[in-house]
Formats: sequence, C-alpha cells, structure tokens
Amino acid sequence: MRHLMSWTHLPALLIAFAALQQPAPARAQTDTAPPAANRHLLAAFSWGTGNIGDIAIAPGLLNLLDEVQPNLPVVVMTSQSAASQSFARVAEYLPRYSKNCRAVPYPFTIGTDANAGAPGTAWRAFHDRWGASTLRAFENGTLSARIAARVADDVLNRLPREMLDELQNKDPEAARALTDAGFVLFTSGTTLNFGRMGQRRFYSFSLKFAMPLLIARVQGIPYGIGGQSFEALDWPSDLVFRPLFKDAQFVYCRDPDSLAYLAQRDLLAPRSGFRPDSTFFFQGFDEPWLESYLSDHRLSPKKFITLTIRSAKSQPGPLADTITQERQDEHMERIRQFLTDWVTQTGVPVVLCPEVRYEIPLMHDNVYQRLAPEVREKCIWMDQFWTTEQAYSLYRQAEMVVSMEMHSVIMALSLGTPVLMPQFSENGRKVWMLEELDLRDWIFDIDDPADAPRLLAAALKIHQDPAQAEARIRRQLPHVRQMGLEMVTEIMLSFGRLK
Repeated sequence: MRHLMSWTHLPALLIAFAALQQPAPARAQTDTAPPAANRHLLAAFSWGTGNIGDIAIAPGLLNLLDEVQPNLPVVVMTSQSAASQSFARVAEYLPRYSKNCRAVPYPFTIGTDANAGAPGTAWRAFHDRWGASTLRAFENGTLSARIAARVADDVLNRLPREMLDELQNKDPEAARALTDAGFVLFTSGTTLNFGRMGQRRFYSFSLKFAMPLLIARVQGIPYGIGGQSFEALDWPSDLVFRPLFKDAQFVYCRDPDSLAYLAQRDLLAPRSGFRPDSTFFFQGFDEPWLESYLSDHRLSPKKFITLTIRSAKSQPGPLADTITQERQDEHMERIRQFLTDWVTQTGVPVVLCPEVRYEIPLMHDNVYQRLAPEVREKCIWMDQFWTTEQAYSLYRQAEMVVSMEMHSVIMALSLGTPVLMPQFSENGRKVWMLEELDLRDWIFDIDDPADAPRLLAAALKIHQDPAQAEARIRRQLPHVRQMGLEMVTEIMLSFGRLK
C-alpha cells in the first residue's frame, strides 16, 4: 500500500553526494558557531535500555547515516541524565555502531506546574512569569484560549532561548551539542504526544522531549522529525506543535494512521509522509550466543518460533489505568490457547522471549506456568533479559515471530522473518506500519474472540509455506530502505544551512 503523501525523490545516494558539493549559503558566523563543514548532526534521543527495540533505534539511524555520509560527526542526546547509571552504558554502546558518534546526557531541567524549580533556572523564570494556576490550567486544557496562546508563544520563542542560556553557563558541552549542530533530527518513537488516554503531562513529557527541536527552531538550525507515531496532540499542545511542525524541514510518520491523524488535526508539515522506524536499519548480531543458545535448548534454525507478550495492566504508563485486569487475563488466556493449539498441531517449539525487561516474570506467571505440562515441554521461557544483538540473531533463525510488541515485529521484518501481531487498540497507531508494507492481514485484534482462530490459521499457513511468507516481506524491504535513505538525503541537503 502506498499513500499519496509519501513522495519520491531521485536516487538518494546521488542526491546526497551532490548536496555535499554545494556550498552552504553565506552566513555571518559568531565566535562560538563553527562553519557548516565543522558541524555535526544532533540526534535526539536514544531511548530506554530496558527494551530491545528502543535500544536499536539510535544504532539503526547511525547505520543508515554511515551508508550515505560515513564521516559525518553525530552527537546523540540520550534520554538519560548524566547521573543515571544507564547513561554510561549508552555512551559506551553507541560508538560501536559509528566511530564518529558520541553521546551527551539529557541536559534540561524542566519541572511541572507544581514544581517551580531552583532559583535562577530557566524553568523557575518561566514558572514565575505565569504562576502555578495558569500553568496547571494550560496542562488541563481549561485555560482561556487567549492566555493559552500567550503561554504557547512563550514556550515557542522565549523559554527555549532561556534554556539554552542556562546550558551555556552550566553545561557548555550540552550547549555546544545544540548550537554547533548542522541539523537536529528527532529519532523514531512515540514521544511527541499529549493527552494520550487521558495523560496530560505537557511539561514533564511533551515539552521535555521537544526541547531540542524548540531550541533548534529559535536558533535557525534546520531540524526534522523522522519515523514518529502520533497518538494524541490535544489542545493546547497543538498551539506549540503546529508552528514547530510547520517550520521543520520534514515531519515523517512511521505508519499511515499517524499521517491521517495529523491531517485531520491540521498538523501536517509542508513535507510529510511515510519514513520507516530506524530500527529497520539495525545491523548488530551475536552469533556465538545464538550457537550456544540453540545448542543448550536443542533448537534447529528455522524449526522454532518465538512469542512475545505485552502485559498492559502491569506496564507502567498510561496503559495501566485503561486496561482492566479481567481484560488482560483474557489476553493471556488467548495467548495460552494459541500456544496449546500450535504445539498440538505442529510440535514446533516456542521460545517465550521478552521485548521489555519487566515482562520476564509476567511471561512466566501468566503464560508459561499455566500451560499444560505437555505444551510447556515444548516452550522455552527466557528467564533473563537479553541484548538487542542476541534478539536479532535469534529472530533471524526463527520460522516466525509472534509478538504483541511492535519493535520485535520491526526487527523480524528487517531480517525477512514472517511476523504475526496480536494487538489491542491501546497499543497505538504504530501497528499500522504493517499496512504500509502490504501486511495488513498479519494484524489481529486480541480482544476479538473471532480473531483467535484467524491468528492460528495464519501461523499454520506460514508454517506450511514459509518461503512464500518470507518473499512477501522481502518484496517490501527495498521500499523501506529507499525511504530511509531519502530521509538522510533530505538531511544532507539542508545540513548547515542556518536561517
């Protein structure tokens, strides 16, 4: 399926290299701003370390960039602060995928309507300008429309400058990561949202993660948003996001439903369309681990499947308050029934593996332990969290990946491995990227009892002809790759061309 808002350029590599031969428009340089040739790409952000898919986003982008411009310096702004133990791991990990990459911790101090922040901080000044009552009403969507417009103007045009001034005094390295950027790219994810399932955390979530883009905008640095899913942008957040998107070089969605949502809300950028989640371009493997794992569990390549759950009620965040325990129990019951029917009819073993760290005990208690003994004998519960590289190696050798989590689906697809996704609507719009790839029939509604036999039938069909299923995927991968390269091309065309 191709959408009218997805548009095609000339071959990406040729354009990118031609762009690099073009001098940037003349611009007076300040004492602190380097010329375009010495600027870097700032990628914001690298995400969590407890999800194998989130871990793959930044390295996937680095791999894609290296294909087009291998000597381009890249600074990755992480979502972890300098004091976080996970920041050190991320800072050591990312350069494995690009010798020209370095990581900087998340530098912004942003409070809430109730948290005025330390005296002298940019957030304290913002809080004092408006007061807790006004800021609370803005976040709740109960503020006067005229006052909301003035708060939004502050968020767009004044607060980012003050945040940058504070950084230049307190954290010059982080400040240079922003001011010395030739382009700021917001990486794949579901982060530029406000109001999803009643969650109204504008300051501590939406504004926090959008700040690099807001600073790029006021500094005249070109910026773009790549491979995002948009769940909700409730008023008054759209008063901020509409100008932010309008001034971007591009705003690209990783699924067609997010594109339709932005169109309905009049939030499309001048350049909008489909671009894949950068996890599609991850290229890390751990073959020694795979060899040992297959041997230990007596598994043969392409003679097993994997299954990954999403326990919404137990997952922190907005889902936990919207999924009842009864509904989650029904989800797990249908997963157990699928495993029972699969093992009974095929005898093919199943690896029960996590995408998210905290799903490991939940898989054990809600699925593995509650299977009949003869079914459990054919299932292997992964009792420790694994690395993204290990997951890629295992998924490459699986006959099929059945996952309620989207990134495991993306990872498998990038390897040509067939996927099935039993999902629930609160999972979000990202599932519809399968529609973009002409794989709509591999999406299933786990809340619909009628979809349970459909899921099993689809699995058996793949089992009977895995080559045909793999061919369906491989027909789509050149399109995915082309779209990824075209986004890098667009970055290089505007790189360093400051306003």
